Amino acid sequence: MKIELFGTQKNGEKVHIYTLKNEELEVRIMDRGATVVSLEIMGRDVVGGFDTLESYELDDSHQGAIIGRVANRIEKARFTMNGKTYELPKNNGENCLHGGTGFDYKIWQVLEYSNEKIVFEYVSCDGEEGFPASLTTKVSYIISGASLIIDYEATPDGKTPVSLTNHAYFNLDGFGGDVKEHSAVIYSENYTEVNEKLIPNGIRPTVFGTPFDFTKEKKIGADFSESFSGYDHNFVLSPKLFGEFIGKKLGLAAEVSTGDLKMNVYTDQPGIQFYTANFLGNGPDFKGGIKQVKHGAFCLEAQTEPNSVNHGIGFYDKGEKYTQTTVYSFEEI
Repeated sequence: MKIELFGTQKNGEKVHIYTLKNEELEVRIMDRGATVVSLEIMGRDVVGGFDTLESYELDDSHQGAIIGRVANRIEKARFTMNGKTYELPKNNGENCLHGGTGFDYKIWQVLEYSNEKIVFEYVSCDGEEGFPASLTTKVSYIISGASLIIDYEATPDGKTPVSLTNHAYFNLDGFGGDVKEHSAVIYSENYTEVNEKLIPNGIRPTVFGTPFDFTKEKKIGADFSESFSGYDHNFVLSPKLFGEFIGKKLGLAAEVSTGDLKMNVYTDQPGIQFYTANFLGNGPDFKGGIKQVKHGAFCLEAQTEPNSVNHGIGFYDKGEKYTQTTVYSFEEI
């Protein structure tokens, strides 16, 4: 087990990094945001992150962090529950993105730590970022062979919306270039269409015959053009294959490969947000002084559909438990 002092925040809170390690993986996770700082497989680091705490404080791309209380966008930064409207921070135009100053900005407590597992807890108070009720969230990171398992559990003390995810940015070649030549398969036959503000419009078109068709393996950048600059869309999952992790049956949501490495994503969530780092490029340098570049990574964020809270989806009553398990599993090819 290895614990390092990473730095001290401007508010005086100390931030630490914890290392999980086995024969195949080494994963470094900090308690600020329960954030995956690095993931080394086959001698390369395939997760985006920074060398200093100051860079995390300056950056707004949510690198590697746990996202909550509600991941993705909430239209007009408000929702109604039991006849009352709750106002949230507007941090993405007129919308609320990733819970405002959400879980990725908070210091999480470590409940358990060993070479291959760490359990974090964060208690979000009633009214934090405008959300009702207190919410106690536990996130376990477990490494098993060449798999990183992320297991979530959240319990409110009153009715509130909950939708969590992890916002890791991956480049299976290691960082420096783009991911347009990575090959991908997404087990989805429909995607969530969005308007110009990236809010779902209620239509879930078929992917077949569109740039969103990853039912057969193709290059991530195959359909990029002047009019289509990348993906930031929810894919409605319809997995055909399954795997078992920590006693749970999870659907195979996506596969991404490049060169000699492949990553399989398994989850029990209904959707996965596929994001091709369309807005990277202006933030702090990545680890080792590597410059951020547009399309320099991809994200596969397992979650509930964006803006679902405005359609009555994703609410949990007092004592009702939210759970999620998502796995990033690697293999040599």
